[in-house]
Amino acid sequence: MELLVVTLAYTNADRDADILARIRLIVDTVRNAPGLVISQAYRGQGTHAYYLLLTTWDTEESWYQARDRYNPKHLLLSSTTELLTALPEQWLMHYLWGYSRPAAIPTLAGAHLAHVGTGQVEAIQQHWIEQLRQQAVYPTLAFAFLARGIREDRLANNPHFAFSEHKDAGIAPTQQASIFLNLLCWSNESERDEFLANPHYQALHQFVGSRGVVQVLPLEPM
Repeated sequence: MELLVVTLAYTNADRDADILARIRLIVDTVRNAPGLVISQAYRGQGTHAYYLLLTTWDTEESWYQARDRYNPKHLLLSSTTELLTALPEQWLMHYLWGYSRPAAIPTLAGAHLAHVGTGQVEAIQQHWIEQLRQQAVYPTLAFAFLARGIREDRLANNPHFAFSEHKDAGIAPTQQASIFLNLLCWSNESERDEFLANPHYQALHQFVGSRGVVQVLPLEPM
């Protein structure tokens, strides 16, 4: 099963040119990693000083074999500390749902990170996928996916232990996967505004927000 590694870096707005050059270097470095399927990079829209890096690996094993050299979080931390305002966050995830409109070129994006309690995970996952499927009927999205996983640092004591194997150690899936990432991309502002005003989206946003902590990141593809 493919593994999605999600890396979020909060950066110094006064050093944006330097961090942008560093991010591009990291993206170029990771592209050479064996087992990498695709990498994507997004920056905060407007004055938002953060970057979101997404790297998809063909298997968990590929990630564990490559991470000593190609781990985006470690590559960020090897930068001058003046470029970052906090330690980068990193999650390991599996894809749940995806959508692509091939004729549309993504120019705007938004990431929704939802931190959900263990008792709510399965209900939120089912409802989230149902609502996304309904809204994907309308031709406003250019690209989107929903993924679920855990913070990488939860595996710090077991560095060679793939998180999908926790179920064999007596840990239920609802206990080991409490972070959702919903990435949404649009071709233009009017399509984005139409999507966000849709009753399905509004209902979903309220539902997830009432059961977890949701962080919304306005983005633009790099």
